[in-house]
Amino acid sequence: MNKQVTFVVIGLIFIMAFSTYASATNISIASGSITISGPSQVAEGSNFTYTVNVEHIFTEYQIVMIPTGYNLTGASPVSPQYINGTFAPITFNMTAPTVTTTLLLFFQVRASLGGSIFYYNETVPVSVVKYTLLHAVIKNPSKFAVDGLNVSFYVNGKYVGSSDVNITANSTKNVTYKWLSGTLSPGIYTVTININNSIVRFVNGSAYDLKIQSGNPNMNYIYAGIIAFLIIIIVVIFIGSYYSRRNKPKWKK
Repeated sequence: MNKQVTFVVIGLIFIMAFSTYASATNISIASGSITISGPSQVAEGSNFTYTVNVEHIFTEYQIVMIPTGYNLTGASPVSPQYINGTFAPITFNMTAPTVTTTLLLFFQVRASLGGSIFYYNETVPVSVVKYTLLHAVIKNPSKFAVDGLNVSFYVNGKYVGSSDVNITANSTKNVTYKWLSGTLSPGIYTVTININNSIVRFVNGSAYDLKIQSGNPNMNYIYAGIIAFLIIIIVVIFIGSYYSRRNKPKWKK
């Protein structure tokens, strides 16, 4: 899921210059647009990119991206990233935190035009969620490689995503997809897979059931063992108490 934030500034912009731009404090009029694009939701620990595109109306500009959030465990980078503009789309590469959280990406574009400095600020929230790994095993029985193969995944009949892969001639390939499922409720989920190629085949079939259990599935056996042990202890105590009373000597009056 991609989220595109586009903001167009037309009108008066108050200037807040750094010390190196102290002379450029006049009010200017700017006409132009800046586009920030990237995913609004990513998997824990996954790699993703955000792109900033600035129209060619300024003489020079610099973009800073500052990642913030309540929990940045496993995230990279975590320090501000500065890139000088080249009037080509600029890409910021990120690794998401390894925990469920909301990542806040603060973007600032500082551009100069005619001796004036303009600032464009935008904060983009990115949800970091748990994922479920879906898989398929495919085989190419032909003598030719197949490139750009699209493997689509569906859960309970609903499309959740796809992976584009290449497969060499007469070979087998494991295909995985990180489904941004969040925390799934206990139950059975039916996964079906489609391929946009009539030559490539599935090795283990085009559907399987994904079983989600609540808690540790072995806990039922553990609880049953504890109950059985307690019952045995109670029975032993009862039998011991019974024979102790039965063998107790009787005193004559």
